[in-house]
Amino acid sequence: MEPIKKLFQAKVFYEYGKKKSELDILQNEFLSNISDKIRPYAKVKDRVGDILVIEVTNNTVGHKIKIVSSSILKTLSSSSSLKLKKIKIKIAVQNPTAKRKINKTSISTINQMKNLSNEISDSPLKTYLKKIFQNK
Repeated sequence: MEPIKKLFQAKVFYEYGKKKSELDILQNEFLSNISDKIRPYAKVKDRVGDILVIEVTNNTVGHKIKIVSSSILKTLSSSSSLKLKKIKIKIAVQNPTAKRKINKTSISTINQMKNLSNEISDSPLKTYLKKIFQNK
């Protein structure tokens, strides 16, 4: 157990922990400066230099944040030692689960196609339709 603790206290993990705590503080300050309605849909993703990267769930939330970005930047810069100049919005693409595609043909359509195959004269379409209905 001790070697694992030493590993997590190493310089690399220390930098990750430091970055995570900095982003958590920025997240809390950012959430306190935006509307209650859009809080669940926005998250501080990263800080690159003087640019704050925000991840949002849709374009509407991103637009609302961009509108009030100047006031957010002023309050964030005044409350922390970081001097942020710009907010960059990233839209998180949500991949919905694919619905099962039901590939059914109605009985009335099948009956109409059978009638059509009986009524038309000899042609490639008629032979094709006859083959389809013989297999089913």
